[in-house]
Amino acid sequence: MTTNDEENILHRAALSPRKMTKITMVAALAFVLVAVVTGILVKLLLFSNDENESSGHECVINPFEVNPHPLIVLSKGVDWIYPIHGENVLRFKQGTSLDFLCPGRQIIINNTQTEKDILTGQCISDTVFLIDDMHVEWRTLICGDFRRSIRDTGNSCVGNGKELITGFETDDGRFITALTICFNPQLEIAYYTFINQTSTINQRVLATPRPSFIQGSGIYTIGSATSYYVRAQQRATINTLVGLPENSTKYIQDSGNYFLSRGHMTARSDGFYAAQQNATFYMQNIAPQWHTVNGANWNQIEIDLRDYAEASASDLQVYCGVYGVTTLPHEETGDEIELYLFVNSTHKLLPVPEFYWKVAYNSLTKAAVALIGMNNPYKESFTPICEDISSNLSWFTCNSELVKGYCYACTVPSFRKIVTTLPDFPTKQLLT
Repeated sequence: MTTNDEENILHRAALSPRKMTKITMVAALAFVLVAVVTGILVKLLLFSNDENESSGHECVINPFEVNPHPLIVLSKGVDWIYPIHGENVLRFKQGTSLDFLCPGRQIIINNTQTEKDILTGQCISDTVFLIDDMHVEWRTLICGDFRRSIRDTGNSCVGNGKELITGFETDDGRFITALTICFNPQLEIAYYTFINQTSTINQRVLATPRPSFIQGSGIYTIGSATSYYVRAQQRATINTLVGLPENSTKYIQDSGNYFLSRGHMTARSDGFYAAQQNATFYMQNIAPQWHTVNGANWNQIEIDLRDYAEASASDLQVYCGVYGVTTLPHEETGDEIELYLFVNSTHKLLPVPEFYWKVAYNSLTKAAVALIGMNNPYKESFTPICEDISSNLSWFTCNSELVKGYCYACTVPSFRKIVTTLPDFPTKQLLT
């Protein structure tokens, strides 16, 4: 190498610090960018892991896995818990505190009696709850049945009406309400009943054992209300009213559907849980309904409304009531005679309603509708009490065949002009 070449190399080396500074800055910037991106990726990964871990620790249970299962409410609460729409399971965040209730009975864990009707547990994960310092699987919690109750709240309704509630009373004084009844003490029949109906109603438990009707104590003055629904008894009462021989089968037949059944106002199938369904079997929740109607158009009205709630994902407030007294002609005079199941020298009680009605209300949208079912298979014609808007309801499929119970729909404002017992609430639109 010549001297000149060596000088050129030294000269370039002497000039390189500026270039080296630029290289260093670029390298440093690249390092910072890599560090930032790496940090973001790490945080995203950790967040994702946290999310996965959190969801893994959620409790998810099938409320119908065991039967009879405890009622489940938030700790110290009284409100029913339902699945989110489209599901049939209950979900709880890890650590959620719940009360498991077997009102009037006791909870059994792994076939061992606890001698308690209330146990408090915290969600651990999956189907496991921490109860009395033990990890307990949901499927091992069983109730020794339930004890249903009916209670007079002391509140009035529709002026002279008594507010009753059916449901379940716990040892710590809570009452888990399944059904509210506005009871008319003068006629010993309900003005209306009320429930909050979940949008998941068609995910309800099915084929549970049918309980017997009971009536509580201190509400009726007529003794056993159910005895007046026995065919022979109702036949004798109605035949006497319309001037027929006591044993005539002209209206109340020996077999078939021409008799007065114990017609549910709030239907058994309107309850999501078996306990709620059982709580509808109180005599105060029924009225005399011709069985040709009960098993036909009125049943279809109930189905239509449940299907609407499910299809529209709507939680509904549902009132069900009766109105008026239906009639049959007297054999001799032809006069229309009002029908009752209890008649003595001073009182006529348990009227056979002219019609049944249901009003469904969405409190979020302020939308409502009244559905009406006539209650007399022997009537040849009916005049609607309000303008029939059934054609505006694509989901209302009730067949208006007379013998099955002529049925139709009205707006709530027009319905209120006739039926004044419906509680007040703001209505802005039709429930379509």
